[in-house]
Amino acid sequence: MKRIFLFLLLITLPLYPVQAQSDPPTCTFQPDGSIICTYGGGEPGGNEGGGEGTCTPGEHMAYIVTSYDPAAGTCSAYPAWVDNCTGAIIETAGDAIDDMPCSPQAAEPKHPCDVFTVSAGGITCENAKWKISARVSFPQIFLDVRPYPATLVRWPTAIRNGGLGQSSGSGGLDYIPYGGGSARFPQVGDWQNLRLTLTLRPAGPMFVTLPYIGELMLPDHGTSGTPMLIHWEVPSHPAVGAGPLAGSVGGLEELPHDIPLFVGSGRAPYKLYWELRYFEYKSVEGCVPGPDENENYDCGEGTGHTQIVGYEWKRNTSGGEIPPYAVKDLPAALMADLNKDGTPDAYWDNNLTLRRMDDNNRVNNPRYRRSWNWGGIIYWAVREGQGQIGWPGQ
Repeated sequence: MKRIFLFLLLITLPLYPVQAQSDPPTCTFQPDGSIICTYGGGEPGGNEGGGEGTCTPGEHMAYIVTSYDPAAGTCSAYPAWVDNCTGAIIETAGDAIDDMPCSPQAAEPKHPCDVFTVSAGGITCENAKWKISARVSFPQIFLDVRPYPATLVRWPTAIRNGGLGQSSGSGGLDYIPYGGGSARFPQVGDWQNLRLTLTLRPAGPMFVTLPYIGELMLPDHGTSGTPMLIHWEVPSHPAVGAGPLAGSVGGLEELPHDIPLFVGSGRAPYKLYWELRYFEYKSVEGCVPGPDENENYDCGEGTGHTQIVGYEWKRNTSGGEIPPYAVKDLPAALMADLNKDGTPDAYWDNNLTLRRMDDNNRVNNPRYRRSWNWGGIIYWAVREGQGQIGWPGQ
């Protein structure tokens, strides 16, 4: 693949060379947990609201900034190859650079959404003009644990990031007669096979916070990775802040109902990307011998003239990132500021599923297999060291 060298320096992600769709939307957080955005559109076929922008397939190199010192005007960053059309990071392109001169550039979010809704369950993008809607759900993120749901004080307790997947959702239309034609008799300017896709991709490790353990940053090790070992130094007792009782939490019937629980949390940052693909019916010009109707020559080294010689469906693709700072009044619980520059650059995925491991770090052993999901909450019972740990059925 031919590499395009384009160096961009940003505080969040690089600006991608896709054609602008319109001005940023005005978004407001609603009491029911959704975000409603109004988005202005233009006439079909223009740059505003029509998704008319195209990109050249390929990749370019940009610096991904990880930290910024505004007083010194320097950044820490690493070079990476980025997809021209989707804005996704393909691979790193070298070692990180510290203390490089930089100047922040605010990247205006561009996307084809008239109504943009974000909730704990997922993200929806709607375009009223085209009457299409695409929704993507936050993927499950897996935290593998042992022993669980109870362990012992100072017992080697295993914890592992069991996987951060990605998810996509699409919506589309078969035909839009912008040129006045039909699927059987297309006219220049008509669109077909319009497809809007939203994709959520992981943007960092899993962050787990547990009482008396602290915050853990867990890279994605999958189901075959070696877990981290932690040791609880105190039992889960009300005197040290434990609560609620196991009997008040659904799914913990393996525990005595009156045992107090430590309460922690787990989440992972995700980036949201959009991609619009469609085919537009266009005329094809060519050089034919002789002059035009006005006796003029403009091609063929002065021997011919340009005229329409046929028609074809031309593919168009545009896309990029929808950052969280595009949403006004977004709750702090959904904002992830990964580079600590004061601007949220990812969404927190709280769709955390806990899976119990056996002694061989397997989660598919039918004797021990079980999972729990409390929307990012982690409940854990810690018993006194002289207690016994038993698995179900023992």
